[in-house]
Amino acid sequence: MASAPPSTAPVSSARDGRTRPPVTAGLLAGLLLGALWIVSGAIARLTGSDIVLTRLLSFAGIGPLQSHAWLLPGAWGVLVLTVTAAVLCSVVWVVGRGAQGVGRAPAFLVLWFGAVLAGTTVGLCDDVTRVLSFLPLSGLHGVTAAVVESAPDTAYWGLAWGWIPAWAFSRRAGEESARRWSPGLLGVTLASVVALVVVGSLADAAWQRQIVEENAALQGATDETGAFVDPAAVGDPVPERAPGASTPQLPAGACTLDRATLLLGTADGATGHRAQSIRLMNVGEEPCVVEGYPDIAFADQNGHALDVEVRPGSSFLATDPGIAPVTVPPGGEATAVIGWDANATDGALVARALRAAVLPGLDRGSWPVELDIVSGSEVEITAWHLGAAPAAP
Repeated sequence: MASAPPSTAPVSSARDGRTRPPVTAGLLAGLLLGALWIVSGAIARLTGSDIVLTRLLSFAGIGPLQSHAWLLPGAWGVLVLTVTAAVLCSVVWVVGRGAQGVGRAPAFLVLWFGAVLAGTTVGLCDDVTRVLSFLPLSGLHGVTAAVVESAPDTAYWGLAWGWIPAWAFSRRAGEESARRWSPGLLGVTLASVVALVVVGSLADAAWQRQIVEENAALQGATDETGAFVDPAAVGDPVPERAPGASTPQLPAGACTLDRATLLLGTADGATGHRAQSIRLMNVGEEPCVVEGYPDIAFADQNGHALDVEVRPGSSFLATDPGIAPVTVPPGGEATAVIGWDANATDGALVARALRAAVLPGLDRGSWPVELDIVSGSEVEITAWHLGAAPAAP
């Protein structure tokens, strides 16, 4: 007499009298597939320095994406691996419903297909994460710049490895009683996909910060003098000319760039106050005339325009003489002084380049500086005057 197939009826709990759903073959296959993903990443991480092994493993679908989670800082790696395994498991679990009660061979194919689909889903999540990382830098153009790169690789990984859980649980799936599709299970799958995109984006941001900090440490830098240089930082470059300023109508004999040159002057400071002078040297053989306030702007450590309010006037360390024609003799200098209050620079965007022009509307020159002018600062600038800066009373 033939033995009856294993029962897959719901299991009753003697303690509370409720019916507990069985552990299905699809769920078990999904759990095994998630474990294989973690193992694949560990193998890729351990053999990443060997080019020959790396190429051989690529034939098995093991590559940078699997090892990436093992490079993430802190608990991010564990979190990404866990959520990735959840996506793989839930997709196979959903597809595995179609393998119930169809016999071993069809169940094997269904579960294997589920593994390929699960791998593709993980790759698409990574591609979406890449698109999201491009948006702050490139706007909507980032959507066109980010192509589908990871999904084909992870689909191949699912093909190369998915037969293992499919073979392991195909008999069980083929003998199970068919069950209806569960909206709740689809909801779990969707939630895990969204979680992977969100967690992946946050983890990549943490990884980028770690790279920046490691590079700064190698260069002996700390964040006490400002935030670390961030290659992925978003910002606008300092304009070559003052925005909205038209080219000034200069009188004959003006201190144009063929007659005079801008130089970075000396810095000064007192308790809680700072000053930085800029000089206009007459390099011609005739006197030249300058009248007005210089145009200044600052760039931060990432090369982006620093948000600083520049106001004409006196500061604590220098008095503004006001606008007046200044005749600079050959070899002589006119001076203007930038003044500001000292600022805390720990982890801040700070002035690392000074851009200046003789007058607004003219081309700006640039000098590297290390000033404690931070984003949101207010600075004062005096008008051009002959000789050294007038001291504040």
